[in-house]
Amino acid sequence: MNYIWHSIFNKKIDAYAAEKLVAILEDVQSFLAESDDSVWSDMEVVKVTDIIKSSIISLKTKNKAKLAKIEYLFLPTAPLQEIAMENGWVDEYLVLAENFDAVSNKYF
Repeated sequence: MNYIWHSIFNKKIDAYAAEKLVAILEDVQSFLAESDDSVWSDMEVVKVTDIIKSSIISLKTKNKAKLAKIEYLFLPTAPLQEIAMENGWVDEYLVLAENFDAVSNKYF
């Protein structure tokens, strides 16, 4: 069962898509480094940062990522948007989310 669960949620990604996704996640990571928690987010900045960091490492080393976790972070009113709004980088977030959507729609 663990193998099935792992294979469903830990997807291998095309190298080009992985590179694009890493660039987006690194930009998000730089904003998170300067951010405080949001009372509206269901995750603290440190938890979101951990997910982003582990995703970057996995993408760089294996071209794999837990896409469901990343996709959740980018949903409307999900942790990234709430943190961005609280910390004054919502416009930048919207551009990053749009870029993420473009990559995910094309490659996932």
